Amino acid sequence: MEQCGGEFDMMHTSFFLSRQTLLASDKPGMPIWREKIFAWLLRNSASAMDFFKLPTNRVVELGSQVEI
Repeated sequence: MEQCGGEFDMMHTSFFLSRQTLLASDKPGMPIWREKIFAWLLRNSASAMDFFKLPTNRVVELGSQVEI
């Protein structure tokens, strides 16, 4: 594939993606039912790898957990 004046081969490129996992917390703020729905929606959304149709053997995912 050639774009922007150079060669690009997906199988010779590494893709680094982040992944966040949301955790419901006991701290005051958002109601717990809303936190759980929000976390469920994020879990079931398409990943960046799927959205951009990246080859699975060329992707490195770094993850973190975030309390809401």
